[in-house]
Amino acid sequence: MKAEKRERMEKMRAYKKVRQQNKKTTGVSLAILAAGLLLTTFNINILDIDIGYYLLWAGVFVFFVTSMQGLFAAGSLRKQR
Repeated sequence: MKAEKRERMEKMRAYKKVRQQNKKTTGVSLAILAAGLLLTTFNINILDIDIGYYLLWAGVFVFFVTSMQGLFAAGSLRKQR
C-alpha cells in the first residue's frame, strides 16, 4: 500500500512540474502571438518580410505543443488511477 501511494505521489509531483513549466511556456507563447498580431495589424515589415505572420505561426505552434504536453501529462496521471 505504501509503495503504491508513494508511486502516485511521484506521478502527481511530475504532473505538477509539467503544469508549472507549461504555465511559463504558455506565457511566452501568448507574448509571441501578441507581438505577431501587432506587427501584422500595423503592417510592419522588416526587410520587406511580414515578420508578424511568421511570429503568429510560431506562437500557434508553441501553444499547440504546450497544450498537447499538458494533455499527455494529465492522461498519464489518469491512467494510473
